[in-house]
Amino acid sequence: MIARLSLVRPGTVRRAPTVSAQRLGGGVVKRLVIISVVGLLLIPSVAFAVTRTVGQTIVYDFNEIIHSTASVPAGMSQQNREKMEAAQNKPQSFVLTLNLDDILVDGKAHAKASLVNSALANAPASLRDPSSNFIATLAPDGEITAQYDPTMQPKTGAGGVILNLTDLNLNNVGGQVMTHFPYFNVFAKGCAMRPHAAAHAAWHDTMMDSLVGQRTFDFVATEKDRVTMKGDFKNQYMSQTISASGDCDPATGLVVDYHEEVNNVMTNGPPSSITRDLKLRQ
Repeated sequence: MIARLSLVRPGTVRRAPTVSAQRLGGGVVKRLVIISVVGLLLIPSVAFAVTRTVGQTIVYDFNEIIHSTASVPAGMSQQNREKMEAAQNKPQSFVLTLNLDDILVDGKAHAKASLVNSALANAPASLRDPSSNFIATLAPDGEITAQYDPTMQPKTGAGGVILNLTDLNLNNVGGQVMTHFPYFNVFAKGCAMRPHAAAHAAWHDTMMDSLVGQRTFDFVATEKDRVTMKGDFKNQYMSQTISASGDCDPATGLVVDYHEEVNNVMTNGPPSSITRDLKLRQ
C-alpha cells in the first residue's frame, strides 16, 4: 500500500476521475478504480458514549507531504535539479469536512463529506471541483470511512446517457480519498482502546494490511491525553516504519489531532517517506 503511494508524483492530488455527463456511443463505459483497502480485525474497542446530531459539522485541516529522491536526467544542471526536487516534495493542504445527515442505530453517523484543497475551501460550492465530494461514515470512536463500492458500474439510458452520474462520482472519490488516510483509522480505533490507567500504559491492535498482511501496532499513553502508535515491517523488498501520535477526546468521540510519519527503505531503490497531519477545528 505505502509502496504504491510512494510511486505517485509528489505534489499531485490523487483523485478519482469524474464521469463526463455526455452521451456515450458504442457500448457501456467501464471504469476500474483500484485502491488498497485496509481492514481492521474485529478487536473490541472502548465504546465512547458520544452524542452525534443531524446537522453537526466536523472539520479537519489536513496536510500531507511525500518525500522522495528524484530521478535526475543526465546532464541536468544543479539549479534545475533543485527546482525539480522542490516541486516533487511540495506539501499539500486540504480541508476535510463531514456534514452529518443521519444517525444510525449502531451509533455511527452518515455524512456528506468533501476533501477540498485549502486554497478553495472558502470558495462558493459552485466554484469547487465536484470530484472533492464523497459519502462517509463516522464511527463512535472517530474512525472515518469513505463509502466505496468497487463493483459499481455506469447505468446507461437511451442514447448512452449515464443515469447514475452523481453516484458514480461520489463512489469514485470515496475510493480514492482514503488513500490519504491509510492509518488514521488504526490510530482512532487504537486510541479508543486506551486503558483507564496511568500514563505509560501500553496496548496493541492488529490489522490486515493488503500489502504486507497481518501487522500489529503498539500503543503507549505518554501523558494525560497523548497516545503514540508505532508499527514496523520488513521483508525481502523493503522495510517500513510507521510512527504516529495524537490525542482523542472521549467526550466527542473524535481524534483531536494526529501526526503520522511513514518511512520506506527499499532493498533496490531510493528511500521515501510520507508525513501527514490532521487537526480538528474547534
